[in-house]
Amino acid sequence: MKPVTLRTARLVLDQPTLADIDTVTEYCQDPLFEKVLTTPFPYRREHAEDFIIERVPIWWATDSEYTWAIRVGGALVGVIGYRTGNKDVGYWLGAPHRGNGFMPEALNAVLDWVFGTTDDDVHWECVPGNAASMGVARKTGFAYRGVAPSIVVDRDGGHGPMHHASISKSDSREPKPGWPEA
Repeated sequence: MKPVTLRTARLVLDQPTLADIDTVTEYCQDPLFEKVLTTPFPYRREHAEDFIIERVPIWWATDSEYTWAIRVGGALVGVIGYRTGNKDVGYWLGAPHRGNGFMPEALNAVLDWVFGTTDDDVHWECVPGNAASMGVARKTGFAYRGVAPSIVVDRDGGHGPMHHASISKSDSREPKPGWPEA
């Protein structure tokens, strides 16, 4: 599939570019990412180059993952992706941009696009303790399913315990009961 650009009231979701390599490198060096993401850690420029130059284009071309840069006023603030094999979403924001409601807005745009192309449920997971990711999934209408082994292989090659949730095309985007305390 050719990459698709999505737009919201405040955001443009488009393809990460060579101009984003330094920003991705900087944001992914956040010590929080070591605890809550599967990105390499320590994260180096070569990881961002591989991600932007190699992986993202291949994922789009093979319909295995659709990855977008999240932009505000043209500046990269984070990344969001939908993996077609697992039918799941993953996302992160750079530290300076957290707490502004950008991620629920971006996730809703991605869900609108995904549900425009499939009737499959969309899944989400995060490590215990990732209150920010849980908050985004809850605000966006995902229904909490509990703790189970991860779908996505973690950095050490395992499938550690993760919080899981899902949302269907017919579900409202209103928060659902049943989420644990952050």
